[in-house]
Amino acid sequence: MVGVYEYSVVHFYLHGKEVGFAHDLVKRLNDIQGDFHFITVETSSRRRYKDIASGKVDMILLQNPYWHWGGRNVDFSTPIVWEHDILVARRDHVPGPAYFSKVLERSIAGVLGFHYKFVDFRDDPKQLTRLLDISLLYNEPEVLEAVIRGDAEIGVLSAGFMSRKFRHVADLADRIAMGPRADNSYQLASVISRNAPITVERYNSYLNDLRAENAIAPVWSRWHRGVLP
Repeated sequence: MVGVYEYSVVHFYLHGKEVGFAHDLVKRLNDIQGDFHFITVETSSRRRYKDIASGKVDMILLQNPYWHWGGRNVDFSTPIVWEHDILVARRDHVPGPAYFSKVLERSIAGVLGFHYKFVDFRDDPKQLTRLLDISLLYNEPEVLEAVIRGDAEIGVLSAGFMSRKFRHVADLADRIAMGPRADNSYQLASVISRNAPITVERYNSYLNDLRAENAIAPVWSRWHRGVLP
C-alpha cells in the first residue's frame, strides 16, 4: 500500500483523474517483478505519519528525511529524484530580485503539512503562525491562487508544480515572477515502514533494476520540465 498526496508532479488530479510520477513508478514496480503488488492509496501531508504508523499504508512516495521522519520506525530507500522549492510573487509587485531576499518579513502562502527550509522545516501550524505572517492552505494550486489574488506577497511552491502550470497556463509567466534561485533543493525517496511486508533492501533492488533499464529519470523528466529561476 503506497501512500500518495498532492505534491509537485508526484500525485495530482488532471480532469478528475489521479495522475503523476508516483502512479507511473508504481506501474513500473509492478511490471518489473511478481513478488509484490503495489497499490496507491491517497493520504495527506498532515495524515501521512499517522497512516504509516497505523499500517494503513506501508510506504509513501516521495519523501525527504528532513520532513520529521526521525524516530518513526521507518527506513528510506535510495534517492529517486531531485526536487526544488521556489519562491513566487505577482510580477507587478516585484521591482527586482531583491524582493525575495527578506521572505520572512513578507506575507507568505504555503501548504499545510509541508516542510520549508526557511523555517527550519517546522510544520506545526500554531508555531508557524506565531513566528510568521503565513497562510497555510490545502494544496499548491491554492497557494498560487492566493499569490495571484494578492492575498500573500510570496508563495512557496515546488518547481514541479510550477513547470506544469507554466505549460498549461499561457500567460502565467507574464503574471508570476520567481525568486532568483531555488529556496531549497533536495532529494526525494520512498519512506518504508519497518512493519511493511517489503524490506527496504528488496525495494532498493527493484529501483536498481528500473535504473538499469533507464525507467525512472525519463519518466520524471516527462512530468517535471525542470523549471528553475
